[in-house]
Amino acid sequence: MTQIVREFENAFNSLTGTEVATVTSVVQLESQDLAQIAQQVQNLTGAKNVRVKTRIDPELIAGFTIQYGRDGSSLIDMSVRKQIEEITSEFEMPAVTLDV
Repeated sequence: MTQIVREFENAFNSLTGTEVATVTSVVQLESQDLAQIAQQVQNLTGAKNVRVKTRIDPELIAGFTIQYGRDGSSLIDMSVRKQIEEITSEFEMPAVTLDV
């Protein structure tokens, strides 16, 4: 049944020019923040409509990620976790583990 719903959703999105963006953050974002994110995704993709789904992930530490595109193939990562990983790799230090 889940596969049927997913296929229907994909067909509906294609017919209506809707892009689905999944926004993951540490806390629930305000509606105006989500509206700005939807506008940016619309600008990036040229979609007629953008539907935003939200997820909470405390492991991001702070910030957010936006996943969009066919099967979530595009990712914008504005999380502190990603920044720590990049800094760690620049200094060739062992991975930092943070207990949150």
